[in-house]
Parts: sequence; structure tokens; C-alpha cells
Amino acid sequence: MNKYCRRSEELSAYLDDELDGKARLKFEMHLGGCFACKEMLQDLRGLRECFQTLPQQEVGFDLAPGVLAAAGRRASATRWPRLNWWQLLPVSFTAAATISLGVFLGASLTSPHDAAPVAPTLAMFDPIPPGGICIGFAECFPKEKI
Repeated sequence: MNKYCRRSEELSAYLDDELDGKARLKFEMHLGGCFACKEMLQDLRGLRECFQTLPQQEVGFDLAPGVLAAAGRRASATRWPRLNWWQLLPVSFTAAATISLGVFLGASLTSPHDAAPVAPTLAMFDPIPPGGICIGFAECFPKEKI
């Protein structure tokens, strides 16, 4: 059994008579077949009756001016203080240094020299391994260096 219906959000508007005629009829048709909405409507009606049995308390004075004054004081206290240009210099230099360092490090990490890793040469697959005896003097040294 489904305990939640996506149309259950309209129950409060239905109970408070805030739906227009067409929407009200459509929702009443939905109530005919939806057990979850019927059960929730009964719970809301019971809750409404419980609230109506509570005694109504009179405050005796208007709270609105006091609340609005407190809200105004709180709003004025949270405003940013005015800063002079010289007070922003340390922050500006720090930001510029951070950006410069980031650009430098990013450029050094993506330099073209590091882009293609060089595969190590495997000397063991040469015709004469390193440290081996050369066939002749000319064979051991390249011709450019002789």
C-alpha cells in the first residue's frame, strides 16, 4: 500500500477551501480512489479540530513595531565596514602572488619537455652489450669522435 501520494500536497489547500471549482472537483475525484490521501485528510481534519479546542490567548499589545525595530538593528549591524584602498593592499598582493604561483606551477607541469616521456634505451639488446669487448678500435667509438 502506498503511504504517500504526489497529490497529497494539495490536501491543505483543499481543506482550507483555497482550490477553485474545477481543481476542487478534480481533487475530490482523486480522493475517491486514493486511500493515502483519504487517510491524511482525516488526520488533518482531526488536527484542525484539536487546534480549534485550544484557548485563544490575547497578547494585549502589538509586537510588530518591536520586531521590525529589532530586525532593522540586526540588518544595520551586519553591514560591511567601509574600507580604504590601502587596507586592501595586503589582500591584493596575496591574491596576485597566489595567481602568479599557480600560473608558474601549471606552466611548469605542462611544459613540452615533459609532454612526451623518453623511453629508456635497453643496452642489452645492442649487438655488443655494454662493457663487452669490441671487435676493433674503430668499432668501439663512433667515427665522429675519432
